[in-house]
Formats: sequence, structure tokens, C-alpha cells
Amino acid sequence: MNYPLLENKLPVSLKKVWRKTSLVTLTIALLFGAVVAGIFLYFENLEGTWLIIAGVYFGIILIIFLLNFLLIDYRYNFFRYEVTPKEIIFQKGFIFRSITYVPFSRIQHIETEQGPFLRREELMELIIHTAATDHSIAGLSIEEAQMIRQNVMKKVEETDEYGE
Repeated sequence: MNYPLLENKLPVSLKKVWRKTSLVTLTIALLFGAVVAGIFLYFENLEGTWLIIAGVYFGIILIIFLLNFLLIDYRYNFFRYEVTPKEIIFQKGFIFRSITYVPFSRIQHIETEQGPFLRREELMELIIHTAATDHSIAGLSIEEAQMIRQNVMKKVEETDEYGE
């Protein structure tokens, strides 16, 4: 069964952000493992079971990194969104796919965030807060994020005004 895809794709430059994030995560995990292995080496305990555990740790880290890094192009196709007259729709997931519909009447407030990687690519993350949870669209252009934020807030105000 083909899973329906929403209309709006995220900017292609988001892939660069995902790649950089993946590389930074790998670096941090490898540094952590190296520090722990160094401590064990210093106390002359990196042998037998501890050596196997260290090997498994580094192996798992590399496998996760490779899977994450190599699947970025594929994953990109399944992160989408859409703003309709009554709701905002989020689509995510490339193995376990989901579509979430958030009616404007449930939205409490909206935030925009921009980390260093998003800022470098001139992108922004839009976070929609409801009473139950948060939903985000990471990687919108700055203009598009601000436009969506203004339109959604306008619709939220209209919904509150008319009690729909």
C-alpha cells in the first residue's frame, strides 16, 4: 500500500543540517568512548570483557552513524507538512510513518528556534504547542516559517473568536 505524501516538502538544504548533526553526534559518541577507554587503559583494566564491551560500543556507534548518514536522502522524502483552512498536518517517519492532524482550536502557542546549523543554512524550526504535546517542522526557510506562524496564529485567533 502506498502511503500518501503531503504536499509541502522541506528545503533541500535541510539535508546538510542533518549531515552536520550526524557528524557532531558521531564525534561526541566517539570522544566519550575514547575517554572511557582511556580511563580503563590508565588503570590497566582494558582487557577481556571490557575490551569486548568497548569494541561492541564503537561498532554500534559506527553502524548507527552509517545507517543514519546513508539514509538522509531517503528520510528527507517523508518529512512534510501542510496547512489547511482548519488544521496543520505533520508527516514524519521513513520506517514507521505517521501523519498528525492538529486543529487550530488545540494550538496554544507557536515558537521558532534556530540552532547554529539551521542558522548557517538560513533555516528555522517552527514548534507548535498544544496542551498535550509539541509538534515541530524543522528546516523551513526563515520567510516561510514566519509566514506560516503568522497565518496559523491568525487562524487560531479566528477559531477562538468564533468558538469553533
